[in-house]
Amino acid sequence: MKRLSVCMIVKDEEELLPRCLDSIQGIADEIIVVDTGSTDRTKQVAKEYSALLFDYTWSNDFAAARNESIRHASGKWILVLDADEYLAKEEFSLWNDFLEREEPLGHLAYTLPVINFTGDKESDDEMTTAPVTRLFPNFKGIYFERPIHEQLTRDTQGELFHKKIAMNIYHTGYQTKRLIEKNKHERNMSIFNTMKKDDRMSEYDWFTLGNQYRYAKNEEEAIRCYERALVDDSSSLAWYPHCLIGLISLYFQENRLQLVDEWTTNKLVIFNEYADYYTIKGIQYETMGFFKQAEECYLKAVRIAEERATKDQEIWLVDPMYSFETPVQQLVGIYFRLSESKQAIYWLSKLLHKNNRNPQVLLKLVEWLCQHESQDEVTKLLNKIYDVTNTSDCELLFKVSLVLGQAGLVRYYAGLLSTLENLSSLDLLRYAIIMEDEKAWLDYSDLHQSVYKNQFQAWIQLAVGAIKWNNPSKLQDVAKQYQNKSLDDLTVIIGSFIQGNLGNEDQMLIQYADNLFSVAKQLFLIKDYENFDKFIHVLKTPELINQLANYFFNLGLTELAMNYYSILLAEQRLDLSSLVNLGMYHANQHYYQDAIEFLSAAVQQNPSSKHLYYSLIKHADNESKFSYIDQFMDECSEFIDISFVKEFLTKEKQTSGIR
Repeated sequence: MKRLSVCMIVKDEEELLPRCLDSIQGIADEIIVVDTGSTDRTKQVAKEYSALLFDYTWSNDFAAARNESIRHASGKWILVLDADEYLAKEEFSLWNDFLEREEPLGHLAYTLPVINFTGDKESDDEMTTAPVTRLFPNFKGIYFERPIHEQLTRDTQGELFHKKIAMNIYHTGYQTKRLIEKNKHERNMSIFNTMKKDDRMSEYDWFTLGNQYRYAKNEEEAIRCYERALVDDSSSLAWYPHCLIGLISLYFQENRLQLVDEWTTNKLVIFNEYADYYTIKGIQYETMGFFKQAEECYLKAVRIAEERATKDQEIWLVDPMYSFETPVQQLVGIYFRLSESKQAIYWLSKLLHKNNRNPQVLLKLVEWLCQHESQDEVTKLLNKIYDVTNTSDCELLFKVSLVLGQAGLVRYYAGLLSTLENLSSLDLLRYAIIMEDEKAWLDYSDLHQSVYKNQFQAWIQLAVGAIKWNNPSKLQDVAKQYQNKSLDDLTVIIGSFIQGNLGNEDQMLIQYADNLFSVAKQLFLIKDYENFDKFIHVLKTPELINQLANYFFNLGLTELAMNYYSILLAEQRLDLSSLVNLGMYHANQHYYQDAIEFLSAAVQQNPSSKHLYYSLIKHADNESKFSYIDQFMDECSEFIDISFVKEFLTKEKQTSGIR
């Protein structure tokens, strides 16, 4: 007898079917393909892989089509796949061990994690998991029911039990491009509408309909469906935690934080043996400004995940990100906010050890380290995480060094590469500036603007070079090619700055403060301090100075940041971010009176800044505490019944004698 039959239903899948069929070569003894009306090369592709091909007239019923496919299977086991799914060959040993070892039982089917890539590209970090029962023994009377998001059943033979196993199926079917190409939403909604009309919707169906609305960006309908799915207690079923966390995440998205708290406290708490619960709880605390409580939750999430891994238990409940990446990323932000930079850097390093292909984490780590450590210390740390004898690793480190304008690191990693031919046009511009090669900068500046995928990023390098080599004409010549009014305006500003004839451009300086900050930041990073100082002196709008002050503060360059904050404070021009940074800094230093002054000014600028009131109320003297509590209850009334907020307010009232 054949060991494994892979059963599929397909229609117009010539693009993705080869990837799926390639992925099961060497493990599938038989491939059954039921075609429901393809008009492209799908059938030819199936034949090229020696699949058994059958035609089937589509009846708007997935279960019926699935049953047609398994009817032709002759293997001991059946695995059901879609064309936009695939297996990882690295996991074949797990599949082979299972298929050889497991005894087929008529009452038992197997639930596998489906790893869904939901971004625009397969390489995107947007990833979710969902449990789906797709593997079961053949010849045991198991078949599919329900016309959409079909489920396995034994019908009159008794209950079918589901056992979780740790082999993965990978799925890209809900990527934006694929949704557009196949009109899946319209097709699925047609089936759901028929089911609702015939009153055939189960709790599971409401959950899957909620997913459908969510992928279609109709959050309100998704919420209604999830709520309906969760009316009864189905907590023992595999889909339940996915529905629950999906609902909670949508409440978060809609800023309905009291409902987030209620569902987490009353429902999600039953899964508190998983990291997911503590990560979600931590985000709730952090959103309301309870940073120490959030820190405790994130640390517990990581600890629980590590403990479950050592015991060979399932590490996460719903989302792998909740077990490490998300709590650690949040910890990094909290530690920087609490001026605990060493802890932040420690966890950034842990993130890179876990996934060293994350360029944003690498950028943040290297940017901070370069301002506080010697080049030798930086390279020593990075070379523990990366293999510099590996070309792709070395290229990544080189390009990050380029983006950050770190000449020493650029030279170091360039010396380890055999060639620099893989540099993009933008990288070549950066390289010329960092190497102080004016001729190369001129040559790369002459490249047609269409070569540069990001016009603004290219313009920044052109502007920095123009300032560095006192060459506004080259910037002006290139900018003409862009045919972009914003870049034309910015070019006028930079040209006037270089020529020393900046006039009445105050409104333009305010309008383009973000872009001018990017130029100033780049001048600082490449250590062209003379031009940096001149640039800031001439273009010193409050908008630009606030951005620079906050940038230096977040980099841990506190003394430099305070110099800029002092200028803004004297002119009463501190913006909200600056006030918050100063408030938190003084609170962390236990200068509570100063902290209160800055945080109070921050909530005056934006009274709805709910995350500021915790620190403001906690550190205020008893005389002021009542007014801040009163202000919070007026401005943020929708959050006062959140359980931990209510408990905090009650305690603060009691300790200060407020009734």
